[in-house]
Amino acid sequence: MSNKTRSCEICGQPIDPERIEVVPETRLCVEHAKMIVKYGGEFIVTGTQASIGKSGSLKKNYGDVTVERKRNTEALRKMREACEQTYPGR
Repeated sequence: MSNKTRSCEICGQPIDPERIEVVPETRLCVEHAKMIVKYGGEFIVTGTQASIGKSGSLKKNYGDVTVERKRNTEALRKMREACEQTYPGR
């Protein structure tokens, strides 16, 4: 297990090192990661399937899938606003 730690972007509490090990890009503690689901989640995940067919061919041959995770900045903004209304002055 890693000894790395960082603070939650919403509440400032330390994020569990096990969570950071599993989701290195996270900026939220477990509590706020569960809460942000109602705004669409902490990340937007997209998958793109590569085509390995010949150019111009009607036959579709697909290869591997590339997965991309992008931070859901709109959900983070909504989460911050909701927490500021719930806990003013934090």
